[in-house]
Amino acid sequence: MKMKNFKIQAAVVLVGFLILTSCQKKDSENVEIKTVDFENLTIGASGYWNGSDGSGSFTSSGINFLNNNYVTYWEGFSYSQKTDIVGGADNKYDKFQYCVFDGANGTNKYAIYYPPYGSDSYAKFPVGTEKLIRSMSVCNSTYAALSMKNGDAFAKKFGGATGNDKDWFKMTIIGYNAAGDSVHSVNFYLADYRFDNNASDYIVNKWTTVDLSALGKINKFTFRFSSSDTGAWGMNTPAIVCIDNLKYEEPIPVN
Repeated sequence: MKMKNFKIQAAVVLVGFLILTSCQKKDSENVEIKTVDFENLTIGASGYWNGSDGSGSFTSSGINFLNNNYVTYWEGFSYSQKTDIVGGADNKYDKFQYCVFDGANGTNKYAIYYPPYGSDSYAKFPVGTEKLIRSMSVCNSTYAALSMKNGDAFAKKFGGATGNDKDWFKMTIIGYNAAGDSVHSVNFYLADYRFDNNASDYIVNKWTTVDLSALGKINKFTFRFSSSDTGAWGMNTPAIVCIDNLKYEEPIPVN
């Protein structure tokens, strides 16, 4: 009798397992993972695009990225394929704002974000839709990285003269629902010098995957920055970041 009961229980567990795996398979079959890698975008001889054509935005794989260009400067999103990990003594913004601080980048295209002063700019899905962004690759721009590494006319060298200053540079990814309400956020440190062992201090110098699934389903997102190097006029660390390979879920209609 005990053997018979065991067989019945085993059969019930097996059936439950098959039902569960069947449901998981069905869910995965109804979702397509799209990757926004910016490779569809056209780049001229300069190696970057900053909105000088007055278009006000660009679109890659279903996401629209807003841009404002004021002739002498731009805000929001631009894109590039330039790389520089050496820089120069001057670390001029006009030279390195379009460069990613990853020596292995090659000719890979990516987007750059520079926030409008005192406000936000957005990357958006079509109006009324909400999608789940799974992840995104992030790396410092050369301008920000060299500013933190060496210091410049506006910002301090991270770690200070002794290397012991507990400096940090953080980006916060904020998601908004279709109604325009901020719903969740994810933090990522682009540089962190808070370790007791200075050898552990780092400035992000390679494309790094950030899990964004905690944002949930969103219609648009933006980035905000904070830093230990902040003065009377606000943050001294350059507020700029490079992004690539955004992966999001696109539901597949069920017939």
